[in-house]
Amino acid sequence: MQITTWTVEEKLQKALVLPSQEEQICHILMSFGEIFVAERISFYRFSPIGYVGEGVAQLENGDLQSISYIRDDIRSLPVVKKAVTERKAHYYSGQDIITLISSRYNRDVPLHALTVVPIHVNNLTIAYIVSEYMNRVPPTDGQTLELLTHFGSLAGRVLIQPQKISHPKLSPRENEILRALANGFSTKELTDLLSLSEATIKQYIKSAFVKLGAKNRAHAVSIYLAPEI
Repeated sequence: MQITTWTVEEKLQKALVLPSQEEQICHILMSFGEIFVAERISFYRFSPIGYVGEGVAQLENGDLQSISYIRDDIRSLPVVKKAVTERKAHYYSGQDIITLISSRYNRDVPLHALTVVPIHVNNLTIAYIVSEYMNRVPPTDGQTLELLTHFGSLAGRVLIQPQKISHPKLSPRENEILRALANGFSTKELTDLLSLSEATIKQYIKSAFVKLGAKNRAHAVSIYLAPEI
């Protein structure tokens, strides 16, 4: 199958109508496996606070399983940190497998190659995919890496969609910020996500509190999500 940007966009478009983020993540993994074909594909959430990568799900031989037991400081995983901070897909093989990759990726069957694909929105990486190749070597040309990076960008838009039901008391920007808070983003992370200053973000949050009659962030998020419950 010839891989094009249209192929990637068509696959991920179907995730937009799925009701939960967990289902969207599973769809993203399945789509990645169909397009880029790897033996093992793992999805991790990422927070720049502490450089934490948290395992979510893994696809291997068509089977999905939880990897929620994995929690990494990606500063100890240079192959992941490079892709996450640059927001570009990276490919590793040969000597890099030995010198740069954690012992976690040591397998009974030798690992021939590995790709790391950041999932990002604007200037913020929110997750990443690690794909492992034990029995084959994937294409490594510039066009394929660009498509992998594009996949990560589109997947980010799927996971951080505009709120389908906006709260009527809030402005569009306040709705956007409350949705991000509901998804667990901190004020610092929102500055990268929305390209706004921290002071501006805090002002929008304060304004939303007043309009919703909320006492704190948790209270504001519960009021905001109430129409969907």
